[in-house]
Amino acid sequence: MVEDFKSMPLLLKFITAHGLFCFLFFLSATIPGFDVNFSYKGQSMGYDEIWQNGLGIDLILIGSLFPISAILLLKKWQYCRQFYALIILGTFVILNVNGESFIYLPFALIIPCLLMVYLFKYDKAKVYFGT
Repeated sequence: MVEDFKSMPLLLKFITAHGLFCFLFFLSATIPGFDVNFSYKGQSMGYDEIWQNGLGIDLILIGSLFPISAILLLKKWQYCRQFYALIILGTFVILNVNGESFIYLPFALIIPCLLMVYLFKYDKAKVYFGT
């Protein structure tokens, strides 16, 4: 897997490293006392504050699905790009649509769409995945 990581294009390395790093969110939401200095809306949060503010389930999902997608990208699984696209799109859309306002939704879609274009259309990424 280390050789696969070394052969990745630069942005794909960043995407993969980000996905693996997200495992810290899972740990901060599941292990009391695991201090990651997580902050939300300027408030530093520990385990209790994460769950009191309703972020526990979100952090568990982000902290488990992004590392899975990163490992699948490393292993060049047949549907890894689609899986990552689904995870990144779901994360941006769900976290930005809270029932109050849809005004930020177009802006929340820009980054996932750019990442999808990169994964599926950029020549170096296509060569890495063998498509």
